[in-house]
Amino acid sequence: MGLVIIGILLVALGVWLAVFQRAKSANVAMEIQAQPTKTYDEVKEALEAMQDYDPNYREMVEFKGYAASSQPVKTPFTNQSVAYYVAETVQVSEDTEEYRDSNGQMKVRTTKHEDRLAEEEASCDLIVKDNAGNEIVVETRGIANKLDLVKTTDRLDREDPFANVYVHDSGRVFRRYNTPTYGPRHRVIGYKQIEKTFPLNAALYVLGEAYMVANRIHIGPPRDSKQPYIVTTKSEEQMLKSTQSSQTTSMVAGIISIVGGLILFIVGIAK
Repeated sequence: MGLVIIGILLVALGVWLAVFQRAKSANVAMEIQAQPTKTYDEVKEALEAMQDYDPNYREMVEFKGYAASSQPVKTPFTNQSVAYYVAETVQVSEDTEEYRDSNGQMKVRTTKHEDRLAEEEASCDLIVKDNAGNEIVVETRGIANKLDLVKTTDRLDREDPFANVYVHDSGRVFRRYNTPTYGPRHRVIGYKQIEKTFPLNAALYVLGEAYMVANRIHIGPPRDSKQPYIVTTKSEEQMLKSTQSSQTTSMVAGIISIVGGLILFIVGIAK
């Protein structure tokens, strides 16, 4: 019976990969290919033309420029000047416990834990500039997971960087989390410090919905969640190649899962 259940689950996973996940990657590739790169003036003209008819008008656009910030930004761990960052502190620890195995012998088991302790992101606006210095605001607040940031730091430190020195600052978007409680043999190994950034003046490729706020252009996630929101330092060609590779990977992995699942299902039934 166990093989039958595993087989069914593998088939379901295969269908999801080969059909739905592949379709998602294909949609991203299609949007990248379909959207022509627009200049600042073209985006502005299109949005202003619709303001009298619909002040909330939004339009999918592809825009290329350079990363900037509405005010100076420094990362918390490495003190680098960047256009935008997110930072995370993860407590790394281990828990040791004794247990009896199937033969009644006493054994020692050590389990490693990684628990998010704190996270922070730049509080100011991420800006994408063109060669003429025109600026478009790129949405980041609360959607950092949608941004293709560059990992610039990933290190393990002995001490919590915020334990004693953190002072509330309204200019920082900082969140701290409570870690789970473990047994008496629990010990903290260290604190993993991770920073991801958009470096100043890095080339940015942005695909999303443009709209106007107080005569300023913004680009953010589309209202239709099926449409992609891309903010990356990769080029359009790199993004297209990546999505096409993802389609192939999803299809191959899906077929392997379906075939493996069917084999296990048949074997399980035969038993």
